[in-house]
Parts: sequence; C-alpha cells; structure tokens
Amino acid sequence: MNEFTMRYYSLLLLGAATALYGQAKTSHFIERPSFQTGAIFQRWTSQSEQRLDEIVVPLLINYPVSERFSVSLLNTPTRAEARRANLSSKLTAFTDTKISTALILGEERALLNFGVSIPSGPKALDAGETMVARQITSHALAMPTSYFGGGVEVSASLATATEAGKWVLGGSVGGVYKGAYVPLADSAKYRPGPEISVSLGFDRTLGERSRLFGDVGYTWYGKDQSGGVEVFQADGKIQFSLAGIWAMERWQASFLLENRLKRKSPFALNNAFSISYGNELDFSTALAREMNRDSALLAVAGVRIHGKNRNGTGEATIASLGPGWRGVIAPSLQMEAVGRFSIGTLNGNRILGGEVNLGFALQF
Repeated sequence: MNEFTMRYYSLLLLGAATALYGQAKTSHFIERPSFQTGAIFQRWTSQSEQRLDEIVVPLLINYPVSERFSVSLLNTPTRAEARRANLSSKLTAFTDTKISTALILGEERALLNFGVSIPSGPKALDAGETMVARQITSHALAMPTSYFGGGVEVSASLATATEAGKWVLGGSVGGVYKGAYVPLADSAKYRPGPEISVSLGFDRTLGERSRLFGDVGYTWYGKDQSGGVEVFQADGKIQFSLAGIWAMERWQASFLLENRLKRKSPFALNNAFSISYGNELDFSTALAREMNRDSALLAVAGVRIHGKNRNGTGEATIASLGPGWRGVIAPSLQMEAVGRFSIGTLNGNRILGGEVNLGFALQF
C-alpha cells in the first residue's frame, strides 16, 4: 500500500495499537494472516465488601484473502464472578462470534466493511447470571468483556478519505441491525433497535515521527421492543476523540482522549428498569522505552470521569497506573504483558482494581 493509504487506515484506527489482542476494529484492513490470543484477569473490590472478577481469553483470527479483501473472526471465552460476603454468582460462557470483512474500493480511497455476529453467547439467564451480566456492563470499570451478546447482528459501514497536504481528512457512515433474543429465563423476546452512525476525522503529521488524530461522531438508536411492544429508546450519542503519537530515537509516547455524551446500554429489561449511561470522559496514555531491537519497557496510565445516568447512578472517578513489557519472543511471535492498579469511587463507594494483561500475536 502507498503512504497515503497507510495514513488513511491510521485515521480510521485511532486505538489500534493499544493491545495486541484488542477488540476487532470494524475499519481495519489485514495485511498478513495472524492469530492473536492471550489472557486477561481483572478484579474490583469495594468498601461495601463486594468483589467482581473476570477472566478472559480472546481468540482473534485475521486473514487477508487478497490485497483488497480481508476477513476476521473473533470470540472471547469469559468467566465472570460477582461476590458479596459469602454469596457469589458466576457466568461462564463464550461471547457471540463476530465475523468481519473489509474491502478496499477504487483507488484505495474508500473502505467497505461488513460484519455479522452469530449467537454463541449465553441466553435466558437466571437471576444470578443476570446480576453478573449487569455488573460487567459498567463502562467505568472497563471490564474486558462487558457484553456476551444477543441475537444475530448485521453491520455495514463505508469510509472514505482525501489527502490535503499534511492532512488526511475522512468520514464514514454505518449501520447495525440487531435480531431478537431471549435475555432472561421466562422472559419475552427482546429486540434491540437499529443503529446508524456517522463520523468525520483527521490525521495530521507533526514531523517525521509524530502525528495527531481526531474524530467526531454521532450515533442514532432506534426503539427497542420486548414481546413486540416498544419499551425503550436510548438517547443519541455524540463522541469526540483525540489521539497523538510522539516518537524519538528510543522513546515513544501516545495518548487517547475520548468524550462520550450519552451512551446506549447493551440491553434494557423494561422502561422502568433500563441500563443507561451518563456522559463519559476517558483519558489514557502510554510511554515506551526501547531496550533493544526486539523489546521495550512500558508505562501506562489513565483517568475515567463518568457522570450519572438517567437513573441517578453510574457516577465514577477512577485513576490507573501500571508497568508493562512488549517484545518479539520468536520469529513472527510478539508478546505484550501489562499490569495495572486502579483506585477511585463508583456511586460514592471507594473501589480498588487490579488487572494483569497478557497478549500474543502470531503472524504467518
């Protein structure tokens, strides 16, 4: 691909380098076959003697069919447990399986993405499983798996960009259709509403090894239905993102700032007992020190400031900090290990968190 094309894809992938095994991006084009996996353990405790644990093993396969067409397959086996005093509830299952495709159009100026989510996650949850599923949806806690899935989902998006000197300016439009499923034992079928998103972004070079990215987007949500009756419609979401990368001979620094104004919940049980989110401000930064050609030491930090939702809950302020390492441990095999400690408040309660994050990427 030419230099413009590489910058164009960077514009669409503001957070692509945050983790080796991160969530599959809908606007990513694969250049080499790869298999990515790892293990993530996260624990949160509160002063009210509550504990929330999650162990995740992401499984991601990327395959470029040709220079213009690629396919990805993602599933994330997860075990989550919520405990209070001597009582605990568990939820262990696969998530829904996501298949994503990307096709370059024309003179490498547009990218068409298509995806389908096949139900393979848990359905008809009992009371204990429902409690765990609700707790892991908290955006403030940033659980590795926050949503196991629902019915069949079909998504499509089209992105395009143009070059103007040192700038790359782009935009995208996309939509998601979600099928019905049974979320709780003995409940009626639940059908989330459709989604339509639009966004505009830029990529600006700042010298030979530094760049600044940014975008703004809006998502509209249709009405959800339960048993054929409309029960809930989420507020539209406005999202702003700004990211930067600065590189020197042996040092690299990066940051990502995101502000989300209103967010849709993964599911809503009914209009009076819905899961909703308030305004959310997230900031994360990473520093890498190259030790030699094949490895680097890492330091990561972040702050999340989330407002109250429509139910008057969800308010949080959380800070995190931790060390890490990444490197090549064998030909075509990369590894990244990061530990993180977090402290803050959620709904007025002091919380402590810990995370161990281990990822592997094998390219063929």
